[in-house]
Amino acid sequence: MYTRLLPLLLFLAIVTPASASAASSCVVLQYHHVSSDTPASTSIGVGDFERQLGLIDQLGMQVMPLREVVAALRRGLPLPERCLALSFDDAYVSVYHQAWPLLRRRGWPFTVFVPTRAIDLGLQPYMSWDQLRELAAGGAAIENHGHRHSHLIRQGRNESHGQWLQRVTDDLARAQQRITAETGREPRLFAWPYGEYLPQLAPVLEMLDLTGFGQQSGPLALGMERLALPRFPVSGVYADSDSLRVKLLSLPLPLRGVEPRSPLPPRGEFRPAMTLELQADLDPRRLRAGLNCFVDGSPVVTMNWLGNHRLRIRPAFDLTPGRHRSNCTLPSRQPERYHWYSHAWFIRNADGSWYAE
Repeated sequence: MYTRLLPLLLFLAIVTPASASAASSCVVLQYHHVSSDTPASTSIGVGDFERQLGLIDQLGMQVMPLREVVAALRRGLPLPERCLALSFDDAYVSVYHQAWPLLRRRGWPFTVFVPTRAIDLGLQPYMSWDQLRELAAGGAAIENHGHRHSHLIRQGRNESHGQWLQRVTDDLARAQQRITAETGREPRLFAWPYGEYLPQLAPVLEMLDLTGFGQQSGPLALGMERLALPRFPVSGVYADSDSLRVKLLSLPLPLRGVEPRSPLPPRGEFRPAMTLELQADLDPRRLRAGLNCFVDGSPVVTMNWLGNHRLRIRPAFDLTPGRHRSNCTLPSRQPERYHWYSHAWFIRNADGSWYAE
């Protein structure tokens, strides 16, 4: 069935038009647990969460449903000057008990990405279908996070390319069916489990008419591909208010293209390079003076300019097997605002096997 698919131009490259601005971009925040009794790396305490909501209010952010943001960007419609959307991965019960009352009080919409098998089995600490239906009735969007919440990018040793695509399709389609049956509304958004995605899986999303989200940081922008749109993780070490302020006010980095598209380097490559092609109307002196890049927060990177508007970034140290991010920022001409771009890396073990969780 996949051999008959034509190339999908929508997934070919990231292209942000020169006219992209705050009116054609939007920040999306990503949460998991809202609790102090859950794993620290994916949790934010209730007090910190409430302080974040206060900062969002203070900055005059306009909180929108994520579906509406995606629809506006796809159609080229303007967005509010300080657009924001809120998302929660995994449908943990703390979202129902702790986050929802605070969001409901403010009348703010939010999205929950649901791994349906865990809900079907009644596992803890996940919400029930009754609780998810209650959220949906209260204005929350219930979207697709896969059925089994598995590492979808890992093709089995004895699995053909077609079998792999079919397995991923079946997993997402099963989640589509379960959410639609339980809530009466078919999902249109999908969050990749663990933020792991590959361009080879783009036809699956196209077939199911889903827009994908990853866990690499940065604002959404007009013209971005639908495979794995960025979100800012704001739990664990990313929960502090100072860094959140910068993220909330961020703007997309003006790019014409990025290489490689894939976040999966070749086997044995532990210092993967990313090449950015910036828009030609940007002042080269401003770029060289202001553009900064980091890998996992470390500034120990090699930055080679390949002309006025092409830049190759490579970590100056080996990345360990696991998930990583290369981030680049550029001061905007607007006070307190930075342009931002992030690229995910999934580094396998030296023998080509996958990293353990």
